[in-house]
Amino acid sequence: MLKAREIEPLKSWPRLKVWLIGMLSAVLLTLSQPPFNVPLVGLIALLPLFVALPRMSAGGAWLLGFAVGIPYYWIDQWWLGQMVTEPGNEWIIFSMFAFVATAQACFYGFAAQQVRWLLTRTAVWPMWLVPLVWLGFEFAHEFNTPAPYPWLPLGVSLADFTVFAQTADIWGQYGLTLSCVFVALGLSAPLMLDGDKAKLRLHPEKLQRIVFPVAAVVLVLAGVVYGTIRIRQMDARETGDGPLIGCVQGNLAQEVKVSAETDRLPRSYLEHLHWTEQAVEQDAELVCWAETMLFGGTTREGMMRGVPGVAEPYFKDGVPSEELLKSGWYTGNLRARVKYQLKTPMLVGAITEIPPEERIHAWKNYEKGRAYNTALQMDEQGRIVNSYDKRYLVPGGEYIPLEDIEIAGWAPVREIVEGYSQGLQGYTSRVEPGLRTTTFRLPSQPERLKQRPWAYTVSICYEYAWPGCYIELHEKPERYPDFHINISNEGWFKESAELDQAVAFCRIRCIESRVPMVRATNTGITCSIDAAGRVRQVLVVDGKDREVAGLMLARPDVLEDPQATMFVLLVNRSLAWLSLAVMLLVAVKMLVGRVQARVRRKRVQQAQAGTGTRA
Repeated sequence: MLKAREIEPLKSWPRLKVWLIGMLSAVLLTLSQPPFNVPLVGLIALLPLFVALPRMSAGGAWLLGFAVGIPYYWIDQWWLGQMVTEPGNEWIIFSMFAFVATAQACFYGFAAQQVRWLLTRTAVWPMWLVPLVWLGFEFAHEFNTPAPYPWLPLGVSLADFTVFAQTADIWGQYGLTLSCVFVALGLSAPLMLDGDKAKLRLHPEKLQRIVFPVAAVVLVLAGVVYGTIRIRQMDARETGDGPLIGCVQGNLAQEVKVSAETDRLPRSYLEHLHWTEQAVEQDAELVCWAETMLFGGTTREGMMRGVPGVAEPYFKDGVPSEELLKSGWYTGNLRARVKYQLKTPMLVGAITEIPPEERIHAWKNYEKGRAYNTALQMDEQGRIVNSYDKRYLVPGGEYIPLEDIEIAGWAPVREIVEGYSQGLQGYTSRVEPGLRTTTFRLPSQPERLKQRPWAYTVSICYEYAWPGCYIELHEKPERYPDFHINISNEGWFKESAELDQAVAFCRIRCIESRVPMVRATNTGITCSIDAAGRVRQVLVVDGKDREVAGLMLARPDVLEDPQATMFVLLVNRSLAWLSLAVMLLVAVKMLVGRVQARVRRKRVQQAQAGTGTRA
């Protein structure tokens, strides 16, 4: 039986003092991520909250957790409320940001409530469940909850603690979050706010005073030792002969794409071609354009959307005709330029038509706006040789959350999200999640591959926020990839901290899979990251790494004999699912306990009333 300890109510200044201590976590959490990004703060960010919670009531714990989460999500995600939109619709964007950030803070309230419950049991062992409970609420953002947005996870704050972050190849981002929570718990365990004055004292029990803090320190030291060894191993396995990849950063303002300016898009296309020619002149083996930078859309086979038969005569055996060099159709023109001028493979982002065989839902109108967000690979002959369709989509901007439920008759969410999407980009987006994982091939020059092609995987934009996306790309490929390419268009967010937060996500993804990455973006940050999560190269123009146009030539730091990690093959999302189960079980236990307490109070009241009547 998990009995509760007696909690002495606090009044006046002692009560305020407990609140002030708990709110220090709000400051530390906010500092732990970009734009502030103070190193190591994520490891201790929750310490003040854990000290304060045992002196709170159940309702007070929820309110304190919510109050801690509000500045964290509102300040560090402020960029979300400043997104580019059609003039006059700024209030729509800000309202959606306010809803999402506030909903995320509500999750912190529920997490704090459960943590408080675990910390106030007479038994000590429930304390060990605190990290799992916290991770459970963080993991819940990966589902269609009121905040289906897995942003600012605590574990990603350790990206700059590069040595310890190497443990992510064992247990992933989820394990890094568990580490942060456990260290904060361990360091808070010896401290207690005692008596009616809430004086800060050392805990009398040895388990809390010694075992928990020692365990926290041992965890950090073990992680540092492990990380040091793994970094040296990665350095020793780097070959230095990866393919030369040219990443074109066109710096096309999102306002242009939102309004589809007919004069600016052709100029941007020519600017992209200019940088592509520069890359080819410098012997690039692959040229990458960012997400959706091949304007006008296409089919997955590189034909015209809606009327593929019109273009077919210009492609004999899939090879583009030279006549297309004069065409105003972007896809056809680019394919012809690759064949007759560039003679270099390309990877480009485009909106593509959903093939008939993949229109699997009878109730969806696939002819009206539904499409894929796709990465297309062309060979040196201008043929489309492979593709990948984005599978993890942005809520509101690309898909409507709970759309299936709304079809069954629940319309309010659809109306809200459609209004948001129209305000964001002038129309309601209907991007469909892709159904396939893809391993791309690129002809190799180095002798060590014995004429085998390079193998690589691709993700598109926001997919870097999902550990599951990279697990699925890398857990069962026909050949483990030599490198990874992320194409992204984050022009929505200008020069904000979103770009830095995106790079932090990518750094963790590289460690989890031990696959180096090259990022090709529209406005920045275009960079290369090695298999140890270190940023090796960044496109900088006139001292700026964002809102500039240019070309980055980079060789991914490929490893000798790349292999899947323990996280990808074995651990996967098991820790996350376990945490979700623990969170739900604790919630049930709390609810049952509350009901039982109410029944007992009612029986006591009835007994007292009966005694009074007899008297």
